[in-house]
Amino acid sequence: MRPAIPLLSALMGMILAACAPQDMVEASRTARFSEYPDSLLSALERACDGPAQTFSRPSTDTIECRQYLPPRPTAAIILTYDGTPEDLPQLVIQFRTSPDAPGYLVQNQVFLNVPQKSGSVLHVRQQDARLDRELAGLYRRTGGVPER
Repeated sequence: MRPAIPLLSALMGMILAACAPQDMVEASRTARFSEYPDSLLSALERACDGPAQTFSRPSTDTIECRQYLPPRPTAAIILTYDGTPEDLPQLVIQFRTSPDAPGYLVQNQVFLNVPQKSGSVLHVRQQDARLDRELAGLYRRTGGVPER
C-alpha cells in the first residue's frame, strides 16, 4: 500500500494551479501520534521514488521529498519569482517529527524552493483546502490524529 501517492499528486496539482506572489502564506500541518510514526515515514519514503524526486533526511527528525517540476511550470516559477535557470526550483515536502508527551508530534511543510539570481533562496508557501484534507486522511490512515 502506498498511501502517500494521492498526497504527492495533490501537492503537484496545488503547485501547478497557482504560482502568484499573493498566494504566499504559511502552510504547516500537524498531527499527533501515540507511537513513533514509522508507517507514515515509510510510506512517504516509498512514494518519493520518481525520476524527478529525491528523498533525504536532512536531520534525524526531518525527512524531505524534493521534486523537480515539468518545464512549463518551472519556467513560470522562475519568471514569477525572479529565479535562475542555473538552479531549478523544486517542490519540497517536509515532515519533522518530535517527541511530545505522551507521543510524537509530526509537522508538515510544503513549499517551492526557488533559488534566486542573487544567490539566496525563496520559499513559496501556499494554503490549499484539498491538500489539507489529503494530508489529514494520510495522517489518519497511518495512525495519527490531525490538528488544526
